[in-house]
Amino acid sequence: MTESEIKIIGVTGMPGSGKSVFAEYANNNGYKTVVMGDVVRAKVLEHGYEPTPESGRKMMMELREKYGEEAIAHLTCLTIDKLTEQGESKIIIDGIRSQAEVTHFREHLGNDFIIVAIHGDPLIRYNRLKLRGRSDAPKTEEDFARRDEVELMLGLGETIAFSNYILSNNETLESFKESSVSLLNDLKTGKKT
Repeated sequence: MTESEIKIIGVTGMPGSGKSVFAEYANNNGYKTVVMGDVVRAKVLEHGYEPTPESGRKMMMELREKYGEEAIAHLTCLTIDKLTEQGESKIIIDGIRSQAEVTHFREHLGNDFIIVAIHGDPLIRYNRLKLRGRSDAPKTEEDFARRDEVELMLGLGETIAFSNYILSNNETLESFKESSVSLLNDLKTGKKT
């Protein structure tokens, strides 16, 4: 590991853009992934609610209202601290939404932290979400548009706009893998820092 290697990468992007795919490639390159949605799901279970997309969104909003916009980032940092205590030094944070979260991560993690945004065109993202077949997949284009609107209201657009790097994921899976691995290698060697 070089001194200039970026150790903690926050990943952001609209639903279906390819955040988890990027995280998978990073995992194959020695990174450990912390999914911010999993942090929320843990709180849902802790409060005795059924883990559904609706209860997750409700819990996220309750935590943000009660503890501030950076509440999920704070909980995520607690998980990251545990991982670093266990010797993990290369971490992916999947699911950053707002600038308040980015600010919290920057204050907590310092210069070892950057943001990578994954971009996918809306129609491509919609089709990916339908193909995934998850319970929270949009049933219609209107559902998809509403979900995007909610994400943008939470500050996701600004976070994407101010990210350190943007990777396009509008072509084949193989081309996205190539660009993802190339960025990860450049960050490892310090070429893009």
